[in-house]
Amino acid sequence: MKDIIDKIVSEIVDELKLEIGDKLESIMLFGSYTQGKISLERPNVNMLIITKENVSGDEYLKIGRIFYKVAENYKNYFSIKIDSLPFRFGFSENSNKTELVLSPNISSITEKNQIPAFGIPHNVLDGIKKSRKVAFGSDSLSEIDTKYTKEQLIQWALFDVGLLFRNQLIRAPLSYDIDKNLNQFVNESLQIGKMALFWGAEIFIDEAGFKSGKYMELINNKEKMIEFYQNIDRGLVDAAKIILEARQHFQEYKTNREKAFELYNAAYVAVTKVFLKILSEMKK
Repeated sequence: MKDIIDKIVSEIVDELKLEIGDKLESIMLFGSYTQGKISLERPNVNMLIITKENVSGDEYLKIGRIFYKVAENYKNYFSIKIDSLPFRFGFSENSNKTELVLSPNISSITEKNQIPAFGIPHNVLDGIKKSRKVAFGSDSLSEIDTKYTKEQLIQWALFDVGLLFRNQLIRAPLSYDIDKNLNQFVNESLQIGKMALFWGAEIFIDEAGFKSGKYMELINNKEKMIEFYQNIDRGLVDAAKIILEARQHFQEYKTNREKAFELYNAAYVAVTKVFLKILSEMKK
């Protein structure tokens, strides 16, 4: 399975270079895939595509066609879904196969010097930078200082958790016919719930833990994450257990209505409680 995933990624990179190489600043891979920790229960490949200046809509259309063209070539191996998180959730056509999630995010080199760089919160960008592997072009993140304060984190979290994730989750039951698209519903609930837990790890941790970066231990270790939330809030730790279990047993959750609804409610609890903490922090 890993060899097939490597071929898919390589083919996407080669097609991007061939079709719009003159418009690309860089292509970077990051996350569990580059660290050799990719899940075979629900494999996920994260990619950051940075374009040069003056890119037209035609290039974005080409990028989309390339991803779906390559996905079609490997439909006998995986049900390939393309999620451009956190803004868009893609559609999976076959819930009976192992689902490979490709998560490309696109930015422009013109956004490099804005705050935060590339419009990506620096806590997220720091994770990308630490696990990145340049697949094409320049290393656009090498000179970026990803240090940030708790105050900046709260501001970014207000948008990501409070406005983006919370509103997407509330509307998820309206976006899918659950009888036909339960797997899509489960995917969105899992992704949003997981991201809420990750943001919460930084927001709920004390000042010493924030400054030392201890929250990264929580994000990378399921048992430590659950133990951490055990001391924060009972409802939150119960939600965390369900979300992290669904992450490990995705194939089961995406075909079981009872578990799917349990996951949705857990994600809702996680997002709501983290959002309320954000609001309380803003009052200080």
